[in-house]
Amino acid sequence: MHKVLYVYKWATMGGVERVLLNRAQAFKSSNLQVAQDVFFLHDSGGKRLLNKYINDYKLGHYLQVVEKFVPDQYDVIHSIDTPEIFDMMKNNEKIFFECHTAYTENRTYIAKLPLDIKGIIVPSEKFRQDIIEEIPVQLHEKTHTLRNSVPQDLFTIPKDILKRFSKVPIAYIGRVDKLKNTEEVIEIFSLLQERLGDRFILLIAGPITQEVNLFKIIENKNLLDRFIYLPPLPFEKITELLKIIKMNKGLFLSSSKGESFGLSVAEAIMSGIPVVASHVHSHLVNGNQLFLYQLGNIEEAVRKIEYMLENNEIVKNQLALLRENFSDNTFLIDWGNLFH
Repeated sequence: MHKVLYVYKWATMGGVERVLLNRAQAFKSSNLQVAQDVFFLHDSGGKRLLNKYINDYKLGHYLQVVEKFVPDQYDVIHSIDTPEIFDMMKNNEKIFFECHTAYTENRTYIAKLPLDIKGIIVPSEKFRQDIIEEIPVQLHEKTHTLRNSVPQDLFTIPKDILKRFSKVPIAYIGRVDKLKNTEEVIEIFSLLQERLGDRFILLIAGPITQEVNLFKIIENKNLLDRFIYLPPLPFEKITELLKIIKMNKGLFLSSSKGESFGLSVAEAIMSGIPVVASHVHSHLVNGNQLFLYQLGNIEEAVRKIEYMLENNEIVKNQLALLRENFSDNTFLIDWGNLFH
């Protein structure tokens, strides 16, 4: 059995934990014997929630939270955006360094990574190209892509989900900040209302950072009565929310200025929800321009949404072609290439 230890700075039950759970789900579904442990340097409230999810979804054979750092027990160590690992180990030969952050100021350390590490892992080929100049040239050949999977069975829609909205939901799920560019999502929604009439409701779910005064922006656009805000949700509630958006014939919108992968967009696609996303998400949709708009071009985004609302079958068929991008099989191929 292959034994992997992940080291991550904070247990927050955020995107990194979601990725680890999805990997565990992929190993379980394929009956592949990989034991994954995760060691957190600090608990920011996520450990209890992560353990509960592991237990609820019966993933304990494939992922465990450990309280002690004992690297000798493992075949390989994956440090996820945690350079502190180099102070914790005597040598670096077992270390894969995973870089998942699209926030440039949070990844300055990758310019100084030791040259004797096993390799660097990134979640998309596009992100590999984005950061290649930041990495020591000696590590270019040791930089590998390990794409994320999204478990399709989590997004199977039961028949008993009823329609919840009287208007079509236009949804964004994720962090509300400058890089995610949530203000542009609101601009697009506002123009959509202006062009197509009062048919829509804006739904935003996720943590709000101090750099964005979300409710002030909504108020200035006179959208308070056409807006729903949901605070950060547990993973299982996000899948329920996506099912409700799908049943209401809604649409997912992302105006992000930078992504290492774009997990929330991938989850929407796996749910069968039409997506309009900024061009930085090109890798998620195989470059299909149906789903992309040029960042900042609000008019183009509104035209794409209008087309999707009028051409449901075409969009549905094109979405179905994208699901393989996030399948367990795609992830497992990359995982196999990494170790063989």
